[in-house]
Amino acid sequence: MWLAVDRLDEAFQGNIDLERSALRALFRSYLDMKEFGRIRLKLFVRRDLFRRITVGGFVNLTHVNDRKVDIMWDNDDLFSLLQNRVKENHEFLRDVGLNEDSSPEEVFYTLFPEKVDHGNRKPTTWTWMILRVRDGNNVKPPRNLIDLARKAREAQLRYEERYPKDFEKGTALITSEAVKAGLDALSEQRVEDTLIAEAGAKAHLIDYFRYGKAEHNIDSLQERMGEEYSQNNITYLTQIGFLEKVGGNYKIPALYRAGLGVTQGKAFASSTSDSDEA
Repeated sequence: MWLAVDRLDEAFQGNIDLERSALRALFRSYLDMKEFGRIRLKLFVRRDLFRRITVGGFVNLTHVNDRKVDIMWDNDDLFSLLQNRVKENHEFLRDVGLNEDSSPEEVFYTLFPEKVDHGNRKPTTWTWMILRVRDGNNVKPPRNLIDLARKAREAQLRYEERYPKDFEKGTALITSEAVKAGLDALSEQRVEDTLIAEAGAKAHLIDYFRYGKAEHNIDSLQERMGEEYSQNNITYLTQIGFLEKVGGNYKIPALYRAGLGVTQGKAFASSTSDSDEA
C-alpha cells in the first residue's frame, strides 16, 4: 500500500521558523522509522527546503545523505522533455509535416524561431529560454519550461485570433514576440505562486526591489532595503533564488523581472555600460 501526502510545507506557510522545526521533525521521524522493515518513508524535498532544514547542523545527517538522491535536470533533459511532449500529439505532427522519427531540433524549430532577439551575438531561442526559466540558484524546474512554452502558445493564439495566418513550412509557428509575452506571463505567475508564496513572512523584502534595476551592489541594496538591510536577509534572498551572487554584486534572475517590473541594468553608478545580457 502507498500513502502519499503532498504539500506539507504549505501547512506552515508564513512562519519560516515553525516550518523549519516541523520539517526537521519529519526528518527525525524518517530516521526513527528505518528500524521497521515493513514501513518505508520516501521524502521528496526541494533543494531550498533541504538547505533550510539542515542549516546549522542536523544530527545524523550522514544517515539521511546516505539515502539521498538528487533529481537533476540538465539542458539536454529539458530539451528532450519538451520535444517528447510535442511528439505525443500525432495529429499535430502530421499537420506540420513531422513524424515520430523527426529529430528534436526539427520539432523545436518548427515551433519556435531560431532566435528571439536578432543579432550575431544573440543566443539561440533554446539558450534564451533556458537562461530565463532558471532561478538565482541555477535551478531550472521542468515546470517553468513547460509553462513558458504553453504561455507562448497562448500569446500566439491570441495574436492569430486578430490576424489569422496559414501555416508555412519552414516558418516557426510561435513568433519571438509571443515567446517574450510568454515569459512576461510566466514571470508574473512565478513571482506570485513561487517567490512570494514561499518567502512567507519575509515576502515584504522582495517588494523593496519592485520597479528597480536588475543588478545591485552593497550600496544599492542598502538604499533599497533601508533598515531591513542585513547580511542575513541578503543570504535568505540568495538561498530562495531571488538574488544571484555574481562576483561582488547581485542580480535578480530574468525569471522574476517582468513580474516585479524590474528592468535590465545596474542600480549603481559604474564606469562600464550596463550588462549586455543574453
